[in-house]
Amino acid sequence: MREKRTATKRHKIHKAIVLCIFCLFVANFSVFAADVNPTPDLELLSRGKPVFPRLWNAYRPIPLPPIDRSNGPKVSRYIKEGKLAPSLSEFMQLVVENNLTLQAARYNYLIAQVDLLRARSGQAARGVPTSPLPAAMFAGAIGAGVGNISNVGNQGTGGTTITAQARQVFGGPRGIADPTLSINTSWDHVVAPLNSTRVSGVSTVATNSAVLQTRFQQQLPFGTSYSVSYNMQRQMTTQARILYNPAYTSWFSLDFYQPLMNGAGRAITKRFQNVAENNRRSLYLAFIGDLTAALQGAAGTYIDFLASRERQRVAERALALAETIHRSTQQRIEVGTMAPSDLITAELQVATARRDLIIAQTNTQLLEVRLKSLITKAIGPDTANIPFEPTDELADIQETPTDPVDVLVQRRPPNNPGVRRAQITLENDRIAEAYTRSALRPTFSVFGQVNAHSLGAGANPMFRQMLRYAYPEYGVVFQLSFSVKNRAAQADNLRARLEVQRQEVVVQQTLANVANNIRTAVANLTQMGPQVEAAHRAVVTSQEIADAEQVRWKLGFSTLDNVYQRELDLVRAHVAETQARANYAKAVMAHEQATGQLQENHGIVFEDALRGTLWKGPAVR
Repeated sequence: MREKRTATKRHKIHKAIVLCIFCLFVANFSVFAADVNPTPDLELLSRGKPVFPRLWNAYRPIPLPPIDRSNGPKVSRYIKEGKLAPSLSEFMQLVVENNLTLQAARYNYLIAQVDLLRARSGQAARGVPTSPLPAAMFAGAIGAGVGNISNVGNQGTGGTTITAQARQVFGGPRGIADPTLSINTSWDHVVAPLNSTRVSGVSTVATNSAVLQTRFQQQLPFGTSYSVSYNMQRQMTTQARILYNPAYTSWFSLDFYQPLMNGAGRAITKRFQNVAENNRRSLYLAFIGDLTAALQGAAGTYIDFLASRERQRVAERALALAETIHRSTQQRIEVGTMAPSDLITAELQVATARRDLIIAQTNTQLLEVRLKSLITKAIGPDTANIPFEPTDELADIQETPTDPVDVLVQRRPPNNPGVRRAQITLENDRIAEAYTRSALRPTFSVFGQVNAHSLGAGANPMFRQMLRYAYPEYGVVFQLSFSVKNRAAQADNLRARLEVQRQEVVVQQTLANVANNIRTAVANLTQMGPQVEAAHRAVVTSQEIADAEQVRWKLGFSTLDNVYQRELDLVRAHVAETQARANYAKAVMAHEQATGQLQENHGIVFEDALRGTLWKGPAVR
């Protein structure tokens, strides 16, 4: 009957083990299944995978989407009648969708999220592009360690001793923000010769030991760190005078460490996390600058293309006029009203006009290739052979009414991304200065330890002794250490304070530069309007003079050189007007950029531009 009950009990245990394994497999099914949607969200990148209920999540790489090397869907929308025909605003939206420079800049923001994840674990942040860590963050450290993960110890797992004595207790910081569990198990067989038989009763001792050592440790936000350790050993020996053979020994320990001066406080232990959060905000603002620079550069290329097309039209009209004069000259030579030498001059003018047209066409084609490269990730056959026909003209780009310059200067600088990034850098420098100020103080800390030992002939007596706290040990340690001259800490703190003051000057300088940029943009735009009007009047006047000179030449009151000179003046006037209109259009773009209206005026949503196709969910500022 007893054997039957034992078999039934074993059967239940086996069923329970199988059921636990099945539940563990179901909970961690995603370990074996492929990811359906590898697109992560920012919360996952900055906080990591949750450990529960899927235990293996923390040990699997976070999936990332593959690089999208294809053009976005918007490019094909603007292909009309075999031509790529976007307006300026539509062109800038295509730049946001497909520009590789912006695609690379988006990864900087994701790297900032990952750096925050590392800092939240208790490790030192690594810094991000364009936002390095302040050097003072590592003051007093050789290397970059900010935590101390201690390994399992061998307390309670050595050979049994005949006598016991008090010992000195040592303590130090333990663990990092992420909890750490260490497990060590081993088996050992030792045969040792002895020089005496008085104690052991034999001349040779053979010992078999099986050991389990564990430790759980973590650092808390205020600098407190703790560890919980449990070691257990089963030992058999051939010694004759041993109380327990096999002997079961165990050791339980609860330790805590608290700095009281240097290194105490939430601001010190979380300094890397605070800096990483600031760097995330800084990279968010940095993308505003990257986006603005890309849009302004693309708009400038679009405007240059419009101007190049205008110059090409002027060159075509000049060539047509030169060919007309050449034919008229041939006719006059045939009737004898002009000398044959005038035909050489006419042919020279035709060749010169044709050369100017070829140069203008080449410049237009080069700019077209540049435009296509800005709005596509790769110029494929679908876009390479399609002509670029912008729907906007230079005259269509006009100024958007804004507030007076004094109002813009007063309102805009504090909200400028460059100013806010400089202020964030100042915050990081102040965090580093606070850390170096704490490092000036002596190192004074308290360490406490509570231990329990047990020794028995089996596992049950050993655990009963442990639960009754039969063999206690406890201690408290106060540690004080300081540098007599403390010159290294003084230098670190002084440098950090100097860097804070330097950054305050940089913030002030950035504010002044933003205000100057606004005033410059407004002044340039104000001056460009009259320049366009003056250039247009010059074209009208030159056209009238050129027409009058042609009439005089047809009537025989002018020379061919005078006609060509007036036509050359007209071409120069057209080129000057085109350049003036291009400068005015660029001044409008610069004004929109300085006043922060560039994205809004052209229908660009910043959150969508920042996100692209790299992640899902809103961006975190």
